[in-house]
Amino acid sequence: MIRPRFLKSFLVALGTALILPQIALAHFIWLKVEPAKQPGGAATIRAFFNEQPEPDAAFVKYTKNLELKVDGQTLPSTQGEASRNADWAGKPPTTVDTEHDLGVKTKGGKTYRLQYMARSQSGLIAPTVKEGSDKLRVRLINLEGKPVVEVLFEGKSVAKARIKVYPATGEPTDATADEQGHATIAGIAEGTSALWANWVDPTAGSKDGKDYAETRYYATFTYNPSEQDSATASAVDAVPATSFATMSAPAVNSFGGAVLGKWLYVYSGHVGQTHRYGTETTTKRFRRLNLEDRKTWEELPVEQDLQGGALVADDQYLYRVGGMFAKNKLGEPHDLYSVADFSRFDPETKTWTKLADMPEARSTHDAVVVGRTVYVTGGWTMAGDSKLAPYPETALSFDLDHPDAGWKVIPQPFQRRAHSVGAQGGKLYVLGGLVAGSMKVINRVDVYDPKTGTWALGPELPAGLPNEGFGTASFAVDNRLYYSGATGRIYRLNPAGDAWESVGAWALPRTGHRLLPGPGRTLLAVGGNNKGKQTPLIEAVSLPETTAAAAAGE
Repeated sequence: MIRPRFLKSFLVALGTALILPQIALAHFIWLKVEPAKQPGGAATIRAFFNEQPEPDAAFVKYTKNLELKVDGQTLPSTQGEASRNADWAGKPPTTVDTEHDLGVKTKGGKTYRLQYMARSQSGLIAPTVKEGSDKLRVRLINLEGKPVVEVLFEGKSVAKARIKVYPATGEPTDATADEQGHATIAGIAEGTSALWANWVDPTAGSKDGKDYAETRYYATFTYNPSEQDSATASAVDAVPATSFATMSAPAVNSFGGAVLGKWLYVYSGHVGQTHRYGTETTTKRFRRLNLEDRKTWEELPVEQDLQGGALVADDQYLYRVGGMFAKNKLGEPHDLYSVADFSRFDPETKTWTKLADMPEARSTHDAVVVGRTVYVTGGWTMAGDSKLAPYPETALSFDLDHPDAGWKVIPQPFQRRAHSVGAQGGKLYVLGGLVAGSMKVINRVDVYDPKTGTWALGPELPAGLPNEGFGTASFAVDNRLYYSGATGRIYRLNPAGDAWESVGAWALPRTGHRLLPGPGRTLLAVGGNNKGKQTPLIEAVSLPETTAAAAAGE
């Protein structure tokens, strides 16, 4: 129930005018999600003004400043002919929200503030989920196994809320919520109806120097049923739309992964339970998947079986950097060792060539190729008891065109591991990880500029789960850096390199995985740990466009 001060009567029908310049009676903000046209493609999220829940180009100018948000994070969007648009790759977001404050209006001698909210939803929400907004909100909840519309104001139920329903065919109809703010609306759960609800807050106030006696809220709602919700994606016999291929057994996490030509390469990796290591928990396999037929796995010669290593590629070769192995049997006290190995693999001859070892052994580090240089960051150096393992204080670089020069040591302003490193604009971005000593997971981002030899702080990883910064994966496509972590959300670094943009989600959240480029403009999620188990599912999403206009939100 709402607080007593909100028990004022609801507005009667909108009547003749809600004084919105050049907009006809009863036009609202709506949000709709147009599903991807092909599996793994990008859905289009549209925000628009209209009386009916369909875009109308006549009112597009009123969408220019709308911000489309998922979990409070603004999506990169562009202005279309009839709507404000944003692309979303992979699993649809459960909720997308936008709002617009129309300011203070006067009608019939009464001055009021007018605020519009809109939501599109793709999955049912538990009634216990708290809303971040302090305004009017309409949502679809799972109440005792049934989809029920719920109207909230400041997070509290709105009793007897007035609702206008727009069915797929026929004229709009009126409905009223019960004492708990609940209503059963035909067609909503199937995505064939839309609705709005309204509420009046009798609290007086002032905005932009203008006084008002009350605030009138209108909240619209549309539903886009998703076949990729967590229950479906985690089912044994379910195949999410993002499915690209299946890793040949065994599935692994904490492995070396790279793409070169038409092949996806997977080097060794962990196959046991999380944090349990032994001679049996690293697979003794090096294999590659044909990205054209998505089925053919070919076995390749493996050097030492390792986990926590890195595999990178240039235009001709693969390079294996570091990793760790166990001397103990599973169940015995851990006796773990990092390696300093650096080797080159020729896919044509299928042979390995040993290159200069790193100055010290490393594992759970990461590596990236920028231009013709291999960079290695972070990690730790195990030699028996992992509790005593030191964390290197330096990053490394290796010039592939001048191998005789060996490794160059680069002081780094951090000591951490279980992170990822990627590149954008010629700079390295070191994402998250575990901090030396405390084993604390952080979302910090450090940026290295090879041209100046200097470090700076970058934009922190968006807040998600407590372990968001642990076991992330990152890779750049078209010189835009993407990363994903434990939440399964896919983020993209903006062109300025100072903020992360939420652009999609995987069907299976994972850690200890690899992000790699797929055919066309696709991004692959390979391997990793999902809910304590290695997943064989390789997912692919089509990446949203990265035009300058999209980046600037124009």
